[in-house]
Amino acid sequence: MERACASAADRRILSIRQFVGISAMRKRERRGIQSVDTGIRLLEALGRADGPLALKDLSAQAELDPSSAHRYLASFVRSGLVRQDADSRYDFGPLALHIGLAAVRRIDPVQLAEQALPQLVAQTGYTALLSVWSNRGPTVIHWQRSRNPFVTNLGLGSVLPIARSSTGTIFVAFLPPEVTSEALAAEARREAIDREAFARAVERAKKARLAFVDSSVIPGLAAAASPVLNWAGEAACVVTLIGPDHELAKPSHPAAAALRRLCERLSKDLGARELKAA
Repeated sequence: MERACASAADRRILSIRQFVGISAMRKRERRGIQSVDTGIRLLEALGRADGPLALKDLSAQAELDPSSAHRYLASFVRSGLVRQDADSRYDFGPLALHIGLAAVRRIDPVQLAEQALPQLVAQTGYTALLSVWSNRGPTVIHWQRSRNPFVTNLGLGSVLPIARSSTGTIFVAFLPPEVTSEALAAEARREAIDREAFARAVERAKKARLAFVDSSVIPGLAAAASPVLNWAGEAACVVTLIGPDHELAKPSHPAAAALRRLCERLSKDLGARELKAA
């Protein structure tokens, strides 16, 4: 009987030890692997750079000592994640390219933006439009209405004017001229465009990543637009807030700030380079 009691006690002790061991293992899993986290700092530093970096510069930007950074980089070079050029500087390797392209292929910018619009509308109180560029110009593909209704002839599939809309201004600012020039020329044949004024609006949009109009597209409605940029820095789509409040057309409006923050976050998710404050 004593042996049976001892055996039961041993089983309880074993169970406790197993429980403690499993709990510790799970905590370690939640914490992650510190060495991997450290190595990722080097990759992030490379991602922020405009080109290859020397060991000294790369380790400094990753806040690592050069000897530790060199050990991580040696492993990354062997795997193809990083390459070392003839001048000993480091840059991303072929494996990083393959991983990056795979990630880009799996991200749908329109879907990301659509999913974010309800929260933006709830936060700002304005109706939101999502547009993409077509051969005819800015085309509305999604409409997220606010609780404050208004009458408009805009709808899904509507093509917005390029030079008179905040959406069109953003597309011209963040797409290559060869993409937008044909549709802009067609619009100029239909209506007069103040080229100088439009060029100034495009430059302002490039700096602020925002464009505004007040009643130029729809009488009584103001609008603010911001781009969702892809990895190449081009507009994948444009989010536009519209409403009868003329204050919306001012850069200082809180809704405009919320719009830009959202588009910057989506752009970062799509691989756009870190956006500097305007």
